Amino acid sequence: MSRKRQAVFTKSEMTNLLGVSEKQHEVYMPNEIFNDLTEAFKENELQGKTSTHIAFAYSYYFLANYMWRYARYRHVDDKSGESPINEGLIKQILGFPAKSEQYTYLTKNKSGLLQNLGYIRKETDKPCRYFYENNGKKEVVFVYESDYPEVYGNNKNWKVSMPVKGIWRYEESELDNCEDGTFYMIQKTHKIDIDVFIYCMTDAELGVEGFYLYSFLKYSTDKFKAFDCSNKGMAYLTGMSIDEVKSQLYKLEKRNMIENDHKPFCRNKPNDKQTKANTYRINERYEFISNKFQFNTIPKQRKISAERYEIEIGWANEREINGDIEDYEEMNDLPFD
Repeated sequence: MSRKRQAVFTKSEMTNLLGVSEKQHEVYMPNEIFNDLTEAFKENELQGKTSTHIAFAYSYYFLANYMWRYARYRHVDDKSGESPINEGLIKQILGFPAKSEQYTYLTKNKSGLLQNLGYIRKETDKPCRYFYENNGKKEVVFVYESDYPEVYGNNKNWKVSMPVKGIWRYEESELDNCEDGTFYMIQKTHKIDIDVFIYCMTDAELGVEGFYLYSFLKYSTDKFKAFDCSNKGMAYLTGMSIDEVKSQLYKLEKRNMIENDHKPFCRNKPNDKQTKANTYRINERYEFISNKFQFNTIPKQRKISAERYEIEIGWANEREINGDIEDYEEMNDLPFD
């Protein structure tokens, strides 16, 4: 059974909560995360989990990146003053009850899936601010709470998720003390704006699932600007169910977050021919609709004869039939095992 989606915060509440400012928008995510997550779910026999689980893992890591990169671990509460953005509040940001334990196996210390994959590590020390070192390039430097014990005191009971790949992209990098993570080097990454995250998390119909699929399409179209893929292929590449893929593609298109060319259905397709997959493109945040009265009308799929299909569209060649998987592996820019 799929979860009942919820949006705990409004856009303005979420923006204030995360302290988003004009210069704190960009988050660079490692391209290999999609493959790492889908393979991990297969290897750990988690395929029976709903699409929400893999989407939760991606969204949680995105938020961990944003919070560390921009030193956002506290927010001002009208009732209690300054309060920590703890795990309970993070769950609510992602659209789940603060006390929910359903996804803890993904994020918990020591034995959590994200920690086992080398994506997060629970730490008590955290950035309290950051600045840029001008030595010919824009390089971020973090200032940690441990540098100011008189201000932040002892927070050993408050652990946060350090985004490991933000600092060290590979295990060898940490051993060699080489800071080559996504905070410093943006090669082989896809950039997601925090406003896209807020847009999805404050829309109960999208949530982590919509954000995950949009991010996948953003990554997939970064190189070629367009991505040809069947629903089956997209389900395979994302680890989501085909039904969830179809549902989220529909919702994303209604909100003008993506574009879909909606190739027609071939009525009497010959057995030795294959039709082409739909082509997807993504839109940027400023192109999304601002309210539901602006929803796009999704056209019904046309049905045409094989003769007309051959003339208007043309049959898929071998490259196009297997292209959604092969192109994805090439675009990953990192070797697949």
